Amino acid sequence: MENSVFSYLDKNYRYLNNYIRDIDDALFTTPHSAIIKGRTFVERLTQEIAKLEGYGLLISITQAERLKRLEEDGVLEGEIDSLFHNVRILGNKAAHADVEGELEAALYIHKNVYKITCWFVQTYIDYKFVPLPYKSPMPLGHKVTDINSDALAELLKKMESLITKSELGGKNSEQAFDELKINKMKKEEDVFEDLIIEDILDNIVNKKCLIQELARLKESSKEAVEGLGEFTPFKRYMHIERDAQQELEDIIVNANKSDKAQLILVCGSVGDGKSHIISYFNNKYPYIKENFILHNDATESLEPNKTSMDTLNDILDNFSDENIKSSNQKLILAINLGTLNNFIDSQYGKRFMLLKKYVYDKKILETSIEDSKFNENSYFQFVNFSDYHIFTLKDGRINSNYIKSLITKITDTSELNIFYNSYKKNCSNCDCSHICPIKANYELLSNKDVQESIIDLLVQCIIKNKIIISTRALINFMYDLIVPRAYIDVNSPIFKSDIKKLNNYGFIRSLMPNMLFNHKELSFIFEALNELDPLNIRNEKVDDFIIKFNNSNEVISYFNQFIDYPKGYLDKLNDIDLGDTDDKKIRYELLKLFIRSYYLCGKENLFSLKDEVYEKYIEALYFWNRGDKPKLKPIYDDVKNGILKWNGEANKEQINIFIGKNQGKYKVSEDIDLKVDTSNLPKDEDAELKKFISTLKLRYKNDKVGKSYEIDVDFSLYKLLIQVNRGYRPNKKDKNHFIKFIEFIDSLEETGSQNNKLIFTEKNRDINKKYKLEYDNEFEFYKFVEM
Repeated sequence: MENSVFSYLDKNYRYLNNYIRDIDDALFTTPHSAIIKGRTFVERLTQEIAKLEGYGLLISITQAERLKRLEEDGVLEGEIDSLFHNVRILGNKAAHADVEGELEAALYIHKNVYKITCWFVQTYIDYKFVPLPYKSPMPLGHKVTDINSDALAELLKKMESLITKSELGGKNSEQAFDELKINKMKKEEDVFEDLIIEDILDNIVNKKCLIQELARLKESSKEAVEGLGEFTPFKRYMHIERDAQQELEDIIVNANKSDKAQLILVCGSVGDGKSHIISYFNNKYPYIKENFILHNDATESLEPNKTSMDTLNDILDNFSDENIKSSNQKLILAINLGTLNNFIDSQYGKRFMLLKKYVYDKKILETSIEDSKFNENSYFQFVNFSDYHIFTLKDGRINSNYIKSLITKITDTSELNIFYNSYKKNCSNCDCSHICPIKANYELLSNKDVQESIIDLLVQCIIKNKIIISTRALINFMYDLIVPRAYIDVNSPIFKSDIKKLNNYGFIRSLMPNMLFNHKELSFIFEALNELDPLNIRNEKVDDFIIKFNNSNEVISYFNQFIDYPKGYLDKLNDIDLGDTDDKKIRYELLKLFIRSYYLCGKENLFSLKDEVYEKYIEALYFWNRGDKPKLKPIYDDVKNGILKWNGEANKEQINIFIGKNQGKYKVSEDIDLKVDTSNLPKDEDAELKKFISTLKLRYKNDKVGKSYEIDVDFSLYKLLIQVNRGYRPNKKDKNHFIKFIEFIDSLEETGSQNNKLIFTEKNRDINKKYKLEYDNEFEFYKFVEM
């Protein structure tokens, strides 16, 4: 602060200057401490004012009471009175709870302390004193010498402007600070500035490489820890609104207004973002901290010697059958479905029969889509994250604004994107720029076609492998996609030397298309992607191209013609000589790079790498969840034919069955009347489905027995049934993998004609004769005749 004004305190109030020095020292390193010191300084100064005005007894009362008395007697008036109260309110807030945006609050305190001191000097020490205009402070010392001072100065200028506006509007500090917080949450500029400040507080020197910003994405970074309370600037920057967020927000807002007890069950699976969104709301709405209790069943325990069931019993005590009607507690409980099921079935379940009934009535533990809007007549509310996915279904295709938005957070060409800023500032001036795979991969990820292809691949992993991709895992995946850790030790202080030493072989293997499919050891996502490698797709056109590629001496021309790479992506390889001994082995690496790149961002119709069975399944998933009957006949027919052919080829409307010993000469069949039952179809008229079941629940019935049988058809089963329809015979491994489907077929077989009629067909003969074993109901005997 300006020394001129505080030097007036040296004669009679020297001890107050100790607080000023402490505030200046703590402002950019421990702003919370600066807020507390500022509050204390103003309290001590107010006591001195009371002495000067002859109110010695005011020293022993609270600051609020002291200020009130000084107001009543006209000592403090107008703007100066507001400044004293601003510091008191904000200081008290910091003393009793964490203040979001502490640096902003500390800056606010800093300016108010300066203005209060100027007023004190003019009023009680030197009435001729003319204060200098307040100057925004800047970080001092070696800790921040490399910080972007221009960006910080702009932030402080903006802060000062906002504070001035709030003061002109007659707002107290709490209102002003809330306004700052709202602006910060809503505007990307503020988040960007917070990230700069965070670097200052973390004592991070000037970042001279893109890799230093990308490190934020790593699972091992400090940002990876997820809790219900903390919501760091980086998490705010990476936060993307999801469909479940709006539903939960509506419930929380309405529950807060309710005068009865409210238990909000935020249900789902591990890693689906429950804690993240609750943390977001906890920081967005102050009343949540004040009016709600938050509990995360996965991370919190009341006592080390208690089980999770014991802890839940204690936490939910006010929602037990005996207490719920007299309680007004509001609780947000993030809980995995498995834990919820275990709790209501545990020894404590009998205390929570109302909760148990609610869970069953709402089918929370079942795979179904239920209405979860706020019910003002209920003590219980719920949002099931399992109903939502990181992708939606639209017009028979997948769409993911969520994944796309996350990638955009990394690649967007905005001055407010910390990653792009680093790329623009550092990569262009780097002497490794033309040979750096990290830069090349970042540029390729900025390609819209590549983004769409990656989204499609990730959804394929979810549908085909049934993996759950959390936001944290997705962010770490982006890091591994850009940074080839297998070839460059980015933790080494000389990692740029490693980049310069990369030969052509290592450079090619470090590029994103190869990284994407070639490193299943990196994570479960990469392991799933390895199974989707386009190199596994073979057809006539692909084979023809491989022959041409292997016989060409100008392979780079294929990349230029058919791959939409960023400018200069393969410049390092321009002088490659495939006839050279060292470069001979990389032709195959280039071939792999080409096919994988063509999948991501290919041009022209060179060959097809599409999975038509998968596309047909996704289309069926869309129409089934919408309840669009006319579009569903093909999928029901495919599955029905697969059922009938599961035990081998049979005549129309017949299924082979196994009776007694395995027969090598005959196959045994029965008639079966299998009809489609669409009575369980959901009904959703939205063009884009946000809540849907990710498997097909198909029903078939037999009118004779008057019963329907349901089977869950996931992609793996559907793919196998398509293979069966094309002549494939399931082996023992297939049958062990699809036990439930085997049980389903056994149930269907019991509805067939086996108790009245069997057909025996010879096998492996020039002419396979057929015989019929049939029961004559009239004369009550079996007859065996040739057909």
